[in-house]
Amino acid sequence: MSNLDFISHMTRQKVVVIGQLRHSEAEGLQFSITCQKKWVHKTVWLEVLPNAMNWPGIERTHDKDAYVRAVHADLSYREAANQFTELQQRDPQPLLNMFWVFRGMVYSIQQGLREQGVKPDTERLLVKHYVLRRDRDYQRIQREVETLENVERIESSSREVIPEAVRLFVWRRDSGRCVKCGSQQRLEFDHVIPISSGGSNTERNIQLLCQSCNRSKGATI
Repeated sequence: MSNLDFISHMTRQKVVVIGQLRHSEAEGLQFSITCQKKWVHKTVWLEVLPNAMNWPGIERTHDKDAYVRAVHADLSYREAANQFTELQQRDPQPLLNMFWVFRGMVYSIQQGLREQGVKPDTERLLVKHYVLRRDRDYQRIQREVETLENVERIESSSREVIPEAVRLFVWRRDSGRCVKCGSQQRLEFDHVIPISSGGSNTERNIQLLCQSCNRSKGATI
């Protein structure tokens, strides 16, 4: 097993999404975690910054809500919260020595890993690999969905039944544009050599043309 395969295997087995991040002037910088009591699931929000409940320069009072409002309004708290928010966009940040925050989500690493001697830098790597790979998979799926939707819109203009795999290949190859003028509007699948003249439904004989270029081509045949 290669190092990349090993990391992929570890990531699939060890990284779990447990909550999300939120940041506002009223609520401060918080993360969510879902607790289960019997059959009831409850989401609670906790402070991200470790010293939020003992913030320098803010006097503790018996009124907890008033204290929290004062902390969230403090300029140094806001600066620290903004800095943490920016850092977690670039690299996973530790949270309470138990979790990791990366790109707005909170992740947990399986408890047994630390018992096996896995270091924090390795945990950070696993979280980052998990998120980047997931985002890449989402982007790939989004591109495929967009391609399928576009192909579906223009397939009815084709008089011949072209296999779906061929239509998808041609759309990607021609970048969703007319090969003659580059237009992305009113596209059609065109047979380079018409079926009536012995052409086939293969990707080598099919191209994308806009309706205008396709009609002008037909007039010259």
